[in-house]
Amino acid sequence: MPERPRQQRWERTRAALLEAAVTVLVEDGYARTTLQEVQSRAAVSRGALLHHFGSKAELLAAAIHHIAGRQVEHVREGARGLPAGEERTGAALALFREVMSGPLFLAGLELWLAARTDDALRDALLPAEREIGRALHEVFADAFPGLAAGDGRGAVRYESLLALLRGLALTSVLRSDREIEDEVLRLWAAEARRGARDG
Repeated sequence: MPERPRQQRWERTRAALLEAAVTVLVEDGYARTTLQEVQSRAAVSRGALLHHFGSKAELLAAAIHHIAGRQVEHVREGARGLPAGEERTGAALALFREVMSGPLFLAGLELWLAARTDDALRDALLPAEREIGRALHEVFADAFPGLAAGDGRGAVRYESLLALLRGLALTSVLRSDREIEDEVLRLWAAEARRGARDG
């Protein structure tokens, strides 16, 4: 068989397994994410699964980087479409909010919680999270130049936004009130701008 079609089939199978792993993480949680369930969702043979991933740890390490890659791509693509002028702040906040919620975020959250007691998973997770963090910080610095600057306060504003968005995403697992969430983000933006002016 020619090399290129074989490589394409290999890539398709791997992508199907990674997408299935994300789906199982979101729908069933980390504890119920098994190789058998991922294999079933991806509709591949056991041999095909084991050809790509010999263990749950290998699969989840790859899933971490898959999730990070998709989130970074989403952030950068969204950043290119941010409007200029007064609408930029709101659009950038919406982009951050989108990245810090939804299926990819929930899959990542499942892995974060598991990494609390799993050192190998934590070690696999850290580089991927740094990659996402760098991409988000680039967008933050571009979208909020006045907030990103300063003698260390820009870093605090950035981290406070991420912490706030993670908190909103966690809260939404049990209850969601879009109006209150919108108001919380408007308050963050107003306070951050005031701090940048006063600082």
